[in-house]
Amino acid sequence: MLNILKKLRKSSDTFGLDIGTSAVKAVQIKSGSVTGMASVGLPADTIADGSIRDTQAVADAIKEAVVKAGIGGLEAAIAVCGRELIIKKVQIPEVPARDVHDVVMLEAEHHIPFAIDEVFIDHHTLGRSSGQMDVILVAVKKSKVNEYMAVVDQAGFNPLIVDVDGFALGNQWELNFPSEAREAVALIDIGAAIMKTNVVRGGATIFARDIPFGGNNYTQAIAQRLNISFQQAEDAKLGKDVGVKWETLVPPLEAISRELSLEVQRTFDYFASTAESERIGKIVLAGGCAQLPGLNEYLASNWGIPVELARPFERIEVAPAYAEEAAAMAPALAVAVGLGLRRSGDKEQSK
Repeated sequence: MLNILKKLRKSSDTFGLDIGTSAVKAVQIKSGSVTGMASVGLPADTIADGSIRDTQAVADAIKEAVVKAGIGGLEAAIAVCGRELIIKKVQIPEVPARDVHDVVMLEAEHHIPFAIDEVFIDHHTLGRSSGQMDVILVAVKKSKVNEYMAVVDQAGFNPLIVDVDGFALGNQWELNFPSEAREAVALIDIGAAIMKTNVVRGGATIFARDIPFGGNNYTQAIAQRLNISFQQAEDAKLGKDVGVKWETLVPPLEAISRELSLEVQRTFDYFASTAESERIGKIVLAGGCAQLPGLNEYLASNWGIPVELARPFERIEVAPAYAEEAAAMAPALAVAVGLGLRRSGDKEQSK
């Protein structure tokens, strides 16, 4: 668990706010039960290349999602992802706990392609051996964090926690499937524009990477192949009746699935080159795109590894009022659930 932005105030009434490229999702969890949940779509290009182009539209969507969910409280846990975010596993000499931060800051200068004063830096210690410490280093541009915090503030809420999408994904996995902590599992959230990958084992991240590839690639391919608008292609992809036959979608969907498979395979190859004899035992797909018919079966046959859909409510009680939405959208809500589980101060308590 990471909190990029350190805040001293503690609250037990936070809610998860997943601000994605295509939708805003809000989830509140109290005492192991969902007490509020909603998703509100965003117009195309409201957020593009990870940058908020229309702050008012996003702020309005946040307010609508929170009201629609019936969420009480003003404190939100949000997350960031994308090219302004750097996540790396690094080794530093073993030092006393009080000195780890200073050593990490010195090491960070060798791994971050931004000026140190332009980024927020955080870290999490994975383990120690032979006089060395394995550390997950996280750096994100301050401008990115400030941009997302500002839009939440504009909507009338307090961004108490700033996490990373991939780590929020790991947070919900750890709660829902604690017995599977022994093997390395690749959690992959396929969003509209960015694919977040987090390889976890033993309750900790051992590798993470964001890939600029997502559901919009499918939509664009459909639009170009069938010569229709982006919105019509998006609706057709989601199975809506817009006068497009499903069989005409198969060729572009298959072409993009091959590209997606190759992108993830490159990431796995890079992971294998950095992890000593570490093998991924299973892949769990999240995000709206994960629910494309046949995608998990196709990827499983390509990679030779079991692939399943995320089940973020496996050990979380869902009230009847939200049961239908939770069942229909479960994989797409994984990040929001992970954020909904966050509490201010939990990172410090977990050390």
